[in-house]
Amino acid sequence: MVDLVLDYNLLHELAASMQSLRGQIQTDVESVGGRAVVSSQGEIGSDAVGSATLFAALSAFYSTCHKPFKDSMDKLDELAKLLDSVAKAYFELDSDIFTKVNEGRVQAQISEWKAKEDAWKHYQETKDQVIIYKYYDENGVLRTATIPLWGKDRPPPQDPGAAPSTLAGPGGTGTTTATKVDSDGRVISETSTITSSSGLSYSEETTYTYQDFNGDGTTDTVDYTTTVTHSDGSKEVITQTTNPDRTYVVTSTTDDGTTSTTVTPGDHGQYHSVTVDPEGNTTTTSVVLMPDGTGTKVVTGPKGTDTYTGDPQRGLWTSTSHEDPPSDDPYTPINE
Repeated sequence: MVDLVLDYNLLHELAASMQSLRGQIQTDVESVGGRAVVSSQGEIGSDAVGSATLFAALSAFYSTCHKPFKDSMDKLDELAKLLDSVAKAYFELDSDIFTKVNEGRVQAQISEWKAKEDAWKHYQETKDQVIIYKYYDENGVLRTATIPLWGKDRPPPQDPGAAPSTLAGPGGTGTTTATKVDSDGRVISETSTITSSSGLSYSEETTYTYQDFNGDGTTDTVDYTTTVTHSDGSKEVITQTTNPDRTYVVTSTTDDGTTSTTVTPGDHGQYHSVTVDPEGNTTTTSVVLMPDGTGTKVVTGPKGTDTYTGDPQRGLWTSTSHEDPPSDDPYTPINE
């Protein structure tokens, strides 16, 4: 299979060129209405042409060409919008992958700093400790001696310093990232902005909230709020909020409204969720684990009920059946 290679920068530039061409054509087309004859100074009469026969021929020419040119202008606009939508879709896919990779890179850097910090703290706590042992000297006298825990043969770890307040991005043209961490080395916010050479722009800004429900000092779950600014300038805000009973709600808010999903998680990938879209339509999803390790997923929504079988822990599913929603028609047909 051949890999699909698509240059969204070229597509975006091509769409912009088409829009520019359309604008030039539009000026000329709108200047020519009906059977009017125009020059660079605007509409002219037969006296400017000097020949009534030639003026009539020109008038017929403009009248004949007006509609095809106008139709072509509309088609050019449709094609430009199509190409631009494809360019933006691929650009945003690449940008989303970049932000996910960057999140992993940042977490790795934080983990590395945390490990160095733990080693340094351990050294501070044990640097003055010694190992006590007893031995008999050459005269048979029992003596006590010590060996420092951190001797010359065991150099101390390096002090990593304070937790970094920001981390630089991986570099590269058009990519900027900034990450903030708290005093415990936990990421509290991440911002990534990607700008293509053709002027497309995409950004994600995420803030994290660490939940410790039982107060044991260990994070039980991490909630977040992510604001995505798409290449067309529109924004989407995605929020996850976890309740003490471990159910959680994910909302996605755009100009079209808010979609809310309430999830009740179970063991080994099992869960039950209820999603309500901006129109008030409800979709429920239930995932159940079978004794043999396989799972069943049932999705019921406005378009009916779909059943899948597969692996709930890996998220791999195969459709097995579909049932249309009940008919709104109160009359039941009679089979003759």
